[in-house]
Amino acid sequence: MNSALRQLPNALTLARALAGPLGALLLVQSSQAVAESEAVRLGLLSALVFIIAALTDWLDGWLARLLNAESALGALLDPIADKALVGAYLIAFCAISGFDAYLVLPVLVIVGRDVAITVLRFVRPSPGTLHVTLTAKIKTALQMIITAAPFALIAVGFRDVALWYHYWIGAVWFLALLTVWSAWPYLQTALRR
Repeated sequence: MNSALRQLPNALTLARALAGPLGALLLVQSSQAVAESEAVRLGLLSALVFIIAALTDWLDGWLARLLNAESALGALLDPIADKALVGAYLIAFCAISGFDAYLVLPVLVIVGRDVAITVLRFVRPSPGTLHVTLTAKIKTALQMIITAAPFALIAVGFRDVALWYHYWIGAVWFLALLTVWSAWPYLQTALRR
């Protein structure tokens, strides 16, 4: 099989990691746009970047299995790309909120946990040997859904942010708790070894 084709899963993973900061920047620019049409255009573009990048989380793994191209590098990069995507958007939402403490605190917990687990993956005697748990996969899926929720709510007509903002922040707090809980198996594994 063509070796370039076998690199496609890792290329998608890297694209997802880069899409996080790019889409988050578009989101912040959308909130700062003077003209409503420009704000809508940038907001839609940011939402599209997030949706496509989130879909690559499933696609890269599926392609890796299909092409028999699963690799230690891919297993290491995949969760990092997920964290870069979700973390960048959550930080952008914090900036848009004027760094509302009720949003910043759970986002700090989420990003802090993700950075800590990523560092743990690299400082272990065998880097990349902390395998992704089912709980972490569920956590990542919920992170992507809840991070995308503001886009979905606005798209279906809930443009009055004040109506749903505090419920969404409650969901982000739930994510923070789930994120901390999902770190426990990694810490147990790291401490045993």
